[in-house]
Amino acid sequence: MIRGAVRAASVVVFCAGGVAACSAATPPPPTPTSPPSVTPSAAVSPAERPMPSPQTGERDALGAELDVAEIDLGLTGEVLEFASTGGSVVYSSGLPEGAGEGAAPDVFRLVPGPSAGPELVWRNPSRDHSVVRVGGDLDTIAFVDVPLSGERAWDLWLVADRAAPVRLDTHPGGEDVSSLVPSLSVFEPRITWTAFDRGPTGPVSQLLVAEAPGWEPRVLLERPAAEAELWLPSLHGNILVYSEIRYSDDRSTDERTVHLLELGVGGAEPRRLDTSGRATMAVASADSVLWKEADLGFNMFNWGRMFEYDLATSTISPISTWPQEYVNYPSAGSRFVAWWGADAFSFGVYDLVRDRARLIERHSSEPQANVLRPHVSGDLLVWMHVETPPGTTSHRALRYAYLPNAGADR
Repeated sequence: MIRGAVRAASVVVFCAGGVAACSAATPPPPTPTSPPSVTPSAAVSPAERPMPSPQTGERDALGAELDVAEIDLGLTGEVLEFASTGGSVVYSSGLPEGAGEGAAPDVFRLVPGPSAGPELVWRNPSRDHSVVRVGGDLDTIAFVDVPLSGERAWDLWLVADRAAPVRLDTHPGGEDVSSLVPSLSVFEPRITWTAFDRGPTGPVSQLLVAEAPGWEPRVLLERPAAEAELWLPSLHGNILVYSEIRYSDDRSTDERTVHLLELGVGGAEPRRLDTSGRATMAVASADSVLWKEADLGFNMFNWGRMFEYDLATSTISPISTWPQEYVNYPSAGSRFVAWWGADAFSFGVYDLVRDRARLIERHSSEPQANVLRPHVSGDLLVWMHVETPPGTTSHRALRYAYLPNAGADR
């Protein structure tokens, strides 16, 4: 059931991952190739396992169980970036008066409920800027603000428990330091992010962390940017997973690996989880780590297939992304894993309790209904729904729903 459906204003086209990955947001599905040769560091190689195919019981109609609501985009204005925090939908928008043309400078939240309405989290004093990345956990929200002038600059901000914003990091300036915006993950009371900075002998790629109540940044790991880059962290409790990218000379055999670091344990060293050398976009859950593998020769932001690392057994298994073949930008909640599918007409999630893919909705091409950028945190799922029936005005809306929790099947 859809509640609160309202025809909406236009929505800014999504640059996946903010400015960092606009050119790789919607690549064509890759052609499968053989994985590169790497030294295994986990018990089972996913390359040795067949990809699972949908089973009869896998085609659960989860969508029939959901009470889906829409955010009135007439209230939000142009939405650039959005995410679930588990307790609210957060997004950047250019609705308030005085925003520059095409800018989405401000951050809002909407807490689902009978009287749900947008609440301003941060009003950007720079009206010609846009917030290109946003995320959070419950009442802790983080976001990246960039100028639209093209200058090499960004600021990473955090708002915790509705307190005053804290600026955690900023681009150091200089033509030699990459201006790609930070990737981030929040799990109360902690945030981790990756960023580029100056180093004693040249630019460096860093993995950083800050914790409540002081939110003082500290560097966890650092690599010379000419040799390797650290990307896409994900937190769950004290478990931190991230990607490390080592580029080849011809860029066709780049090695992409996923590592796990246990925070709060003195002397703990990162350990590699994957065996393929193509793993990236890892997300941590209570019992496992999941990641995407794009095919050899493709950028890490391209579509790929999903794998799961069992924390108890240290085994790796491919997981079904049905009704999709290729997916991108996974996120993990308390029970479900969501991703953006290459086929935007079909929408499904993966159920970690039932160990199967579950269908939310599937559309024919006739109404041109598309599902874009699903994101889940906790039990709250949010996505962009775009529908353009022939001869009519496009209807765009942010939709959200609470998914069944981990105990719902007991």
